[in-house]
Amino acid sequence: MSDRQKDLEAELGRIEKEIAALNERIPPHSVKPVFIQELDELEARRDEILGDLEMRDRPGDNSGQGE
Repeated sequence: MSDRQKDLEAELGRIEKEIAALNERIPPHSVKPVFIQELDELEARRDEILGDLEMRDRPGDNSGQGE
């Protein structure tokens, strides 16, 4: 496993914890836009990381090699 992949997986874990913590802080009613914006940003970054990791896991795909 490359250092880049380890870094991505560590960041993914951190982001998932942030998403869980944010979801606990969001009130069930009258959600402030700042909560929604932060959640959207975290989820977008999580999706980017998952996409990067998926690309690295594809057989025959050499992207990320030599990093």
